[in-house]
Amino acid sequence: MNSNSQIKIFIFLERLWLIGVAVGIVTCVYFLIQKDNDSALFFFGFFILSSLIYLMRKRQRKRHQETSAHNEKERLKRK
Repeated sequence: MNSNSQIKIFIFLERLWLIGVAVGIVTCVYFLIQKDNDSALFFFGFFILSSLIYLMRKRQRKRHQETSAHNEKERLKRK
């Protein structure tokens, strides 16, 4: 698998978790309005977990891009 397809997969997963963050916020607010605190607490936990995984994926993608750029630069120096 080449670097560009890996970056596309990282971006897809990053956006997927960002959607999870948005869903968590919306459902948490919805259940708070409905006064269902137990469900709101569950979706607040989902929001926190999704946020952490989103940030982890974003950091992973940036590191992979930096590593790929460095490796490409080193490969060009050798030629």
